[in-house]
Amino acid sequence: MRQLNTTCWTILLLAGTALNASSRDEPFATRVVSMGYPSLAAAARITGRAVLRVRVDGTGKVVSARGLCGHAILIEAAEANIKLWRFSAGSPTGEKAGSEFDFTYVFELRGGSDTSRPCSGLTYEYPNKVTIVSEAPHWEP
Repeated sequence: MRQLNTTCWTILLLAGTALNASSRDEPFATRVVSMGYPSLAAAARITGRAVLRVRVDGTGKVVSARGLCGHAILIEAAEANIKLWRFSAGSPTGEKAGSEFDFTYVFELRGGSDTSRPCSGLTYEYPNKVTIVSEAPHWEP
């Protein structure tokens, strides 16, 4: 039993070390600002991905975000939102240096809503993906 506990602690220690090492290579969000589903996109039932090229400075502030692919409405909403976020700063050597990386927003509509303003939620998926889910607005033929 004692050896089993030692093995479990060793695995946890190695997993923590691997996560810590990867967090130095890829910036991760330290401040996430939630957003609602873009109302025009929800009304038009637009879903999909918006992939951004994000550049952060040495303090972790987003200095630019440029859409690489996706629907124009989704890209515009994602660019505005990511500029409010903050990311880890620095490099493996401890220097404060900026970085550039791709970040993906996934927009999903589910079910239906009887209200004119459906509720939505945001889920940050480490290290570079976020999913925005909302109820589909009620459809009136």
